[in-house]
Amino acid sequence: MFLSIICQKGGVGKTTLSVNISDIFSRKGEKTLLIDLDPQGNSTTYLNSNKDEGALSSLELLEEKDPIVLENIPQVRENLYLIQSNKDLKRLISEKLPVGSALYKRKRNQEFEKFDRVIIDTPPAMNSLVHEAIYISDYYLIPTRAEYLSIEGVGQAIEYVKTAASNNKNINPIFLGVILNAVDKRRASFNSFYSELRLILGDKLFETSISLLTEVADAPFYGATAFEHNPNGTAHKEVTLLVEEIERRTQDYM
Repeated sequence: MFLSIICQKGGVGKTTLSVNISDIFSRKGEKTLLIDLDPQGNSTTYLNSNKDEGALSSLELLEEKDPIVLENIPQVRENLYLIQSNKDLKRLISEKLPVGSALYKRKRNQEFEKFDRVIIDTPPAMNSLVHEAIYISDYYLIPTRAEYLSIEGVGQAIEYVKTAASNNKNINPIFLGVILNAVDKRRASFNSFYSELRLILGDKLFETSISLLTEVADAPFYGATAFEHNPNGTAHKEVTLLVEEIERRTQDYM
């Protein structure tokens, strides 16, 4: 399964979700690869602050033609591997994709076949790097904050994928839905906001949401996933429920 996490807006928790979803899959015994396609490299810093020199980077993944060598991909946790970001990725943002996607060619050549799950963290924009991600994705999901201004990015992301798919028959990821992240249910406006969003999105709104919690904000500071920071905490429980819902939704399309 190839899953991209995308959103036009920044600050919606893409990296936190990418890392923790990957961590949960790996803890379920599934060999999981996280590809950091964001030039900011937040997933890379989160999981591997030392940024292994000589390790395969996402820039090399896109530019070089040699097959992937598994030994060059750092294993950052048990069953969890990371293709780290590279700050020079930003020069590819404005470039058009060559004929055929580099990642798609690697997928077609079964270079990722050793992994059960491939999760792709993308930049907070709609550009060629996101295009690369959705090109090889079986599914994509969109995180957003429970705020009206953040929701604007959801529609933009959906339209971007639709346009990309209409222009290339090889692009056909399934939209799993929208995840509400950093939710404060104590806010008086939340219930009306949620009801309106459910009316608009229907079953494309995930039932599971991630709460606004200090443990979510604190965990990256320690380089810890939600489980590592507090295995009995609310954050870990919610992400586990989210992964279970992702699995149910993907099963519906199999």
